[in-house]
Amino acid sequence: MSTLLERISSNVKTRRLELDISQEKLAERIEKSSSFVGQLERGETSMKIETFQKLVHSLGFDANVLLSDNELPADKVSDLCGIAYSLDEKKLDFLITFARLLQETDI
Repeated sequence: MSTLLERISSNVKTRRLELDISQEKLAERIEKSSSFVGQLERGETSMKIETFQKLVHSLGFDANVLLSDNELPADKVSDLCGIAYSLDEKKLDFLITFARLLQETDI
């Protein structure tokens, strides 16, 4: 299992490449240097919570996705989280039940 910093580093780099933005552009968006972004992507530095929040916003992530250690496409997981957050409790319960049923099938 990877450390939290390794997961964040990997997810930041993967998402940045998915969005086809440079380290320099991401650095500009989070108000840091491009060398900071490189160090972050290599797992050589940590960050303040304010920088984490800027990363989440700049990369279009849900924070849980950035912290995740799974191999699912980050944009799809983030979309699903956004949908889940918008539901009332009854619909969220239905979504969870549906997801569990889907998980048990071989589609």
